[in-house]
Amino acid sequence: MTGALTALALLAGCGGGAGVTAALQGAIAPLVGTQAAPAGGAVAAPADPATSRRVEIAALGLSGTARQVIDNGVSKSFSGPAGFTYTLRDGMLVSTRGLGPDLMAADARQSRAALRAGGGQAVRVHETLDGLDRIERAEFNCTVSLQGTEAVNLGNRQVTARRFDEECQGTGLIFTNYYWLDAAGGIISSRQFISQSVAYLRSSDL
Repeated sequence: MTGALTALALLAGCGGGAGVTAALQGAIAPLVGTQAAPAGGAVAAPADPATSRRVEIAALGLSGTARQVIDNGVSKSFSGPAGFTYTLRDGMLVSTRGLGPDLMAADARQSRAALRAGGGQAVRVHETLDGLDRIERAEFNCTVSLQGTEAVNLGNRQVTARRFDEECQGTGLIFTNYYWLDAAGGIISSRQFISQSVAYLRSSDL
């Protein structure tokens, strides 16, 4: 644990802007807050819809329920199937841990602002690890556009939400994020990019 926290602290000092550094600091929370599974074959309590999410990473064959382990009022961190964790800031994916080629930190503030505005242009910044475990920083120019309204399956219910697509392009990499927003502008479901090897994380309210 001490080694993991020290490594994250060093990565935060590598630069990348205040937004990215803050996201990286927020990602430390799951490492501290995640609890071990109950011993002795105890049955886990049913998922609480208020603090759990439905999660899927299709490229890794992972799907199931992610339980909230940290809520600091700004970011929320969740522990998903096979023990990986991810952090959302106002519904935007800002970090993952335990997937190997993780998203170490992301600054998606402009993308979130474009969603609130009903669409627009945004620049987002991602920090990932290269093959030598060094921080690799990439900028993406993105276009956020409203696609209309559609039904969204949240597992135990179906709702109608506004769908936005975020098309992003950087050096040698193109990806598209999907967001479904409720009437208040909250992100109730999304498919957001992690890294080239892992591809996308689908995360939805219950």
